[in-house]
This record gives sequence, C-alpha cells and structure tokens, in this order.
Amino acid sequence: MILDLLKNAKKYAGIHPGVDRTLEEMKRFTPDNYGDGRVDVDGDNVFLLLNNYETHPKSESMAEAHRKYIDVMYMVEGAETIYVKNVDKLSCITEEYTEENEALIAKTDDDATAVRLETGYFVVLFPQDAHSPACDADGKQTVKKIIGKVRV
Repeated sequence: MILDLLKNAKKYAGIHPGVDRTLEEMKRFTPDNYGDGRVDVDGDNVFLLLNNYETHPKSESMAEAHRKYIDVMYMVEGAETIYVKNVDKLSCITEEYTEENEALIAKTDDDATAVRLETGYFVVLFPQDAHSPACDADGKQTVKKIIGKVRV
C-alpha cells in the first residue's frame, strides 16, 4: 500500500507503468470538471471510475481484494476512511475469489488499519491489500473519488 499526496506522485514513478499512467491521468480532474462514470485510458488494462457517493459506517462495510487489478484511489473532494488488512490475515471470508466478480469478499476485521483518504491524496492498493473503502471519516458525507483500475 502507498498513501501520499497526488502532487508527490512522481516519487513513485516506475513502480508499475499502469500506476504511473493512472496517477498522471488523475491530475486532470478537479471538483469543477469532475463527471461520473468510466474513463478508458488503455481499454481494460487501465481505466478510471469516477464516483460520487455517500460514505457509510465501518459496521456496514465489507472488505474486498482483487487479483487482476491494482486499485489506485484518488480523493478529488471529501474524506473517507479505508480499512486495510493483508488478505492472508483476514479472519472471515464470506465469498471466495471468483473471476466473474474479480473480488474476494470478507468481513472488515476490527484490527484492520484505518487509512484516511482526503482531498488531494491517493492510495495504491495491491492484490494483497484487502480493503473496505467508503467508510465515514468525519461523519457521513458525499465524496468525489476516482478509482483507477490497473491490470497486474
């Protein structure tokens, strides 16, 4: 997992070409030019999902982990908490990974690490990083967040 300000993205250049490209594409978006939906960067290899949603309590969250994609999340506006835990340490998997869903689903463990994602920050979540996104940080709020999907 990587957490930093988007303005520092060049410090991570070379980790993965798709991550580099995703972070560069994310710089184009502000609260004023933000839309909703999918933006193709390189077909199914690299794409962005522009989301507007309301955060929810941790008690209503489930953890997810992917195998085919790295998730790169950038908070355009707002704040949320993402709970992160290594897939190998999850205590209760509720749905095993399937190709169709491209996700393993598990309960959010009490000892998962709370990561605050706020305006201007990005987080890179690798396949080993099970994550419960969209949880309340400063109470319930509507956020604008981009999720970049980068094929491993």
